[in-house]
Amino acid sequence: MQFSSVKDASGVDAVEARVTASTTTRAALRLHGLDEQRSRLREFVERCRTGRTEYRLTPQAEATPFARCFALFGLHLLHDRDSLDRDRDALVEALLRDLLAKRAENSGVPKGKGYRQLLCFTLSALSVLGGQHDTRLGRLIEEQLPNDLESELRDLGALEGRAQSGNQAMFLAIFLLHAKDFLGRDTQRSLDLWLSLHRHSANRLGFWGPNAGPTHLHFQNGYHQYEIFEYLGEHLPDQTAAIDAVVSLADPKGHFAPYPGGGGCFDYDAVFVLTPDGRTSEQEASHALLERTAASISEEQQKDGGFCESQQVRPRLRNLTGFLERIGSARNPQLLKERARYALALQRPKHDRIHTHWSLYQRAWGESNLWDSWFRMLTLARIACAFDPGEASRWGFIDYPGIGWHPSLRRSDTP
Repeated sequence: MQFSSVKDASGVDAVEARVTASTTTRAALRLHGLDEQRSRLREFVERCRTGRTEYRLTPQAEATPFARCFALFGLHLLHDRDSLDRDRDALVEALLRDLLAKRAENSGVPKGKGYRQLLCFTLSALSVLGGQHDTRLGRLIEEQLPNDLESELRDLGALEGRAQSGNQAMFLAIFLLHAKDFLGRDTQRSLDLWLSLHRHSANRLGFWGPNAGPTHLHFQNGYHQYEIFEYLGEHLPDQTAAIDAVVSLADPKGHFAPYPGGGGCFDYDAVFVLTPDGRTSEQEASHALLERTAASISEEQQKDGGFCESQQVRPRLRNLTGFLERIGSARNPQLLKERARYALALQRPKHDRIHTHWSLYQRAWGESNLWDSWFRMLTLARIACAFDPGEASRWGFIDYPGIGWHPSLRRSDTP
């Protein structure tokens, strides 16, 4: 399989996939310099390092606990064990120190997205370092276990597809899994209930929320629940509908954001849905799309070795056509409204830079950062493994539930 750039009838760059018996997806990605890109990404991660255990989201930002997690995920994905093992003990202590400090800021049990996200990222980072058994984690997990799982999921809006509720639903499942696997708690009934509630509330598109659509929110929010289904070896009954929905939302270059140029989260979330159980689906329309996505992302690595959120949101005037094309290609009223809302909002000066709780520094849309760099490379890794399962040995997926796990890690005694 080889990727080569061509022009379609409208002049938009597209990717022509030629399948041959003598080449594989791995070879195809290498044609786009993926091995070289891995090396350049390592250099970018190192550029974001400020000390033995400290990392910045971008070389211009301050060091944060989130940036450290993203750096560790990136190094692990690239199989850079030398960097991880060299400072393993210090990194474990730094991860726990910052997590405990964040917990100490709250007198009650913190249940907001910011804290729970840091807790789950820290758990994954500790897993990468072999520190997930640390006894200091017990209390932090125990206090997050829901007393009434169904009520909490409903209050969060997780079963009706409320924006950002997918994150919270995934967090709750991770806490239940950690308590079961590492704390000896019997949470199986709660996990079964989590699965049952999500199965019975899924819409006709295979996600959660209104049946009308599809929209980008459907898969971008619902992807998080899909992570748990995949980890547990479970499948939703409408997965075929979900794949069809995601395919319909792609732009000509294989990106999946409601704005031009794609986005780290949107593109990975979409690719995850398109590769059930880490493999290509039976819907062949998704195969060429995945190839297109891989080729586009491969070409978008920046000169500093990192990846950004989108190269086509700023400057405004130069990229206005891209926004109009995304709106014009909407195939249903809900999607038209969603893309128009994004287009209008992102023209405002307050969105010239990206604000997150990961860093006080506000990064530019086209600025390389550790989050998008890890997610972009993770997207390429998942696509490569979907076409050729043997590729999995080249990548460091995270052996812990949540983002970064891969079915190639599944043990023989797991369904």
